[in-house]
Amino acid sequence: SIYNMNNLNANELAVINPDVRAGHSRFRQDFTPEEYFVEAKLADTSPYYDFASVRVGSQLFTSDFRGFIFSDTNRGVRLFGSRLSNRDQYNVMWLDQTEKDTNSMLNRIEKDRHQNTWIANYYHNDFLYPGNNLNMSFHANHDKPSTEFDLNNFIVRPDPIGVFAEHDVRSYYLGAATNGHVERYNLSSAFYYVFGRDDLNPLAGRRVDISAYMAAIELSYDRDWVRFRTSYFYNSGDSNANDGKATGFDAIFPNPNFAGTEFSYWGRQGIR
Repeated sequence: SIYNMNNLNANELAVINPDVRAGHSRFRQDFTPEEYFVEAKLADTSPYYDFASVRVGSQLFTSDFRGFIFSDTNRGVRLFGSRLSNRDQYNVMWLDQTEKDTNSMLNRIEKDRHQNTWIANYYHNDFLYPGNNLNMSFHANHDKPSTEFDLNNFIVRPDPIGVFAEHDVRSYYLGAATNGHVERYNLSSAFYYVFGRDDLNPLAGRRVDISAYMAAIELSYDRDWVRFRTSYFYNSGDSNANDGKATGFDAIFPNPNFAGTEFSYWGRQGIR
C-alpha cells in the first residue's frame, strides 16, 4: 500500500484546474493498495526444479529488459514458469487496467480504465554467447472507447484535437530484445513492430491502419570503475497525419530505463 501527498502552487489561474475559481494552489492526498495478489504453484515440470505457477491480482510486470512497451503495476492474471533447468523463462499475462490517479499516478481500484492488454514473452539465456540473453514478446492491446476527465477536471480522453469523439484502438506488437555482455562489452538492443487499427483517428478524421516500429541499441565498455556508454534510439514517425495509415510509434504503458538510469536526465524529461 502507498500513501501519497502532493502540493502545487502556480502563479496563474487555470493551471491547477480549468475553472479559474479553483485558485492558484492545489493539495492532494491519496492512499491505495497498489500491489496485492495470490500465487499458487501448478506443477514441477522437470527434475531440475523447473515449475509452472499462476499469480492473480495487482502485480508489477515489465514485459522486456528495459520497459519499452509495458511496465506497470496493475490487476491481472499471470501464468509463468521456467524451462531447461531455469535457462529459459516464460510469461503469459492478461491485464484489466484500472484508471490512474491524476496527481500520484497510483491505481484507482474503484475505476476501470476500459483497456485490456495481453502479453506473452519468452526469455532465453546465453543466446549466441554466454552472458547474452534474449527476450521475444507479443503484446495485444485493446483501448476501448471512453470519455475521461481527470480529478483536476482536465480532459484526458478522447484526445482534445481534431475529431473530438470516442474511438476504439486495437494494436499488436511483435518484438525481440537482447541484454547482457560479450566479455567486457555490454550490449542491449530492441526492435518492435506494431500493427492494428484505430477506428476514428482524431487527426485523420477516419479509420486508419497502424504500421510503426522502433529500434534501440546501447553499447558500453567497462574499464576499472569507469563505464563508457553510447546509446541510440529510433522510432518511426508520420509524415502525413491525414492519410489512412498511422506510422507514428507509440507504446502501451512504457517506463523505459535507457540511456542512463531511471533517474537520469533522459529518463525524467519529456523529450519533444
